[in-house]
Amino acid sequence: MIRFAWRPFLDRWSGEWADAQELQDEPGEGDRQARAARWLGFDPADEERLLALEERLGRPLPPSLRSFLQVTDGWRHAGHFVYRLAGTEQIDWCGDPHGMRDIWLESGEEDEDEEAVREAEVWQRSLQLSLESDMVDVLLDPDDVDERGEWAVRTYASWRGSPPDRYESFKHFMEAMYEEFLAMSAGLPGFANETTRSLDAAVEQARKDALGGAYETAAEVLAQAVACGRPRAARMLDQLRMLSGASGGTSPERGGSLHDAYVAREAMPLDCLRQADSGRDDDAWFLEQYPEEDRELVAGVLQRIREGTYRYEASGAFGEAVDAARALARQARPEAAWRALAAAVPSWRPVAADHIAPVGLLADSVLRPVITPERARALLATPRGGAEAVTELRNPTAAAPAGERTVPDADGLGWLVGPESLRHGFRLLLVEGVDPTELHHRLGSGGPLLPALTIWDADFRYQIQGGEKWESRAIVRTGSAGVGGANWSFAHTTTWRGGRTARFVSPAVAASRGTRALTIVAERASDHLDGRPESFYVSLAEDGRLVHALAVDGDEVTSTGDTPVYWGPQGAPSRTDDGGAEDATTLIPRRTLDAIADAFGVSISEEAVLRGRLDAFETVSWLREPREGETWAYATWSR
Repeated sequence: MIRFAWRPFLDRWSGEWADAQELQDEPGEGDRQARAARWLGFDPADEERLLALEERLGRPLPPSLRSFLQVTDGWRHAGHFVYRLAGTEQIDWCGDPHGMRDIWLESGEEDEDEEAVREAEVWQRSLQLSLESDMVDVLLDPDDVDERGEWAVRTYASWRGSPPDRYESFKHFMEAMYEEFLAMSAGLPGFANETTRSLDAAVEQARKDALGGAYETAAEVLAQAVACGRPRAARMLDQLRMLSGASGGTSPERGGSLHDAYVAREAMPLDCLRQADSGRDDDAWFLEQYPEEDRELVAGVLQRIREGTYRYEASGAFGEAVDAARALARQARPEAAWRALAAAVPSWRPVAADHIAPVGLLADSVLRPVITPERARALLATPRGGAEAVTELRNPTAAAPAGERTVPDADGLGWLVGPESLRHGFRLLLVEGVDPTELHHRLGSGGPLLPALTIWDADFRYQIQGGEKWESRAIVRTGSAGVGGANWSFAHTTTWRGGRTARFVSPAVAASRGTRALTIVAERASDHLDGRPESFYVSLAEDGRLVHALAVDGDEVTSTGDTPVYWGPQGAPSRTDDGGAEDATTLIPRRTLDAIADAFGVSISEEAVLRGRLDAFETVSWLREPREGETWAYATWSR
């Protein structure tokens, strides 16, 4: 049987508890005796008592509980809320005297599954170890046993409003309760001992390790320090968890003063992001968490985050890289944006004590989509803040440093007719030799440039202003589309039907003044659940002249004008592949898009279009005014 060295552990706990009592009010009689003896336990249980207990229970005790009782037959102050753990005379089956099984099941779903019922029956089948407590059950579960014969412990307090906490064994439970004692004592003036000093030294080393790139090693140390209530650990662990994708819940910095540069520039904007993402409309309670003098500034940040206009700011070379990356991201170049950031990570410097990473990037409206979990972990693996790499400590499975990943923004065009991107159809304009900002002058309706928008914003948040009822204007998002030295820009939007009407006008004609431009339109029928376009249209224009147009409408394929250069000498793609497996609505759009990408060096980042924030504006109508005698109809709706 594996034995745990209980006595040294319990002696240390008891002595530290006694020292903590000296810093508090006068204890009760039992506590005075324990403090004087510097021992929270009792006399050990002999083998006769242990055998009698096992005979009464009808089964052997789990190893760690049995060896514990051989050191002390019971325990005082297991953590902060369990005042007395039972010994051999008091340990017994719980029996669920308060009907917790039924109460728990009634509070859940109507049709609980078998596992939920089993969890609720833990009170009926478990041993009760809690003798005196603040309404806390300590249950030793004989149905949850590991390969060593250890029974899991579950603790439940109704006032916590959460399911029971689980510990792998009695040993793990006692270690957690010791950590709880340390955490609850951490705020006592003068509370310091060998354990707290050792933890604080480990926290400082974890800070250095994190800055050196060994973030996983640092996170493990900081997590234990947080459990023990060490004051510096929570801030640093929160940064590592946010960037590694493991964060959840409320920031430990919520309500901090904006005089603290870390709170003002990093933590508070992220707190506002959590509030915005929560969907809660009433911000009064949230703002009241902050000092009154700071609430107006916090409210302003929250508003900008909701509007999608919040900008993260940093100083020095890293701040310059942030600005450059933001500009690249707005032009649909997320990988280039990431490379700009990655190259500058070593130059990043903290703004306050225990600031170990630029977590505020995650609140930036434009850069937030760029900082994917993989890239964030690469950032954490990069030495920064003047630190040197901690290669000997880095986990070999951790992410590579930021500068080691340089994949270009080269997704081609074929993904545009894939299921995810074609859920609602799309309109796309490609113009050669112009900057994305020039598209506003070539295609815009005369309105202003809009804030960088997500695909959802462009589809649903912004409404077309003014215009005639016969018009079909659009909110388009723009970006760069050239690779390999080619210089192209694009304007993209989704959700439209109307490309098959006689009044459709390719905007490529007007946009091609002095250059070349392409219009590509795909519409998806509601019954095409596989994402196939119901119709597909592409046209090429040069210097204001329509050169070629291709339209695919169901099985009907129409091609007019000169053979476009992107098809090459073999001409248009056939309506089926060699095996006849694909029809025109699938094959021709995909092959045409691939041919355009190859011939012109055009590529649009799928990541940027589907998940990024891009510059946007309102276009002119994609339909011409009805001529005399033409009939047309329009529909309106409201949300």
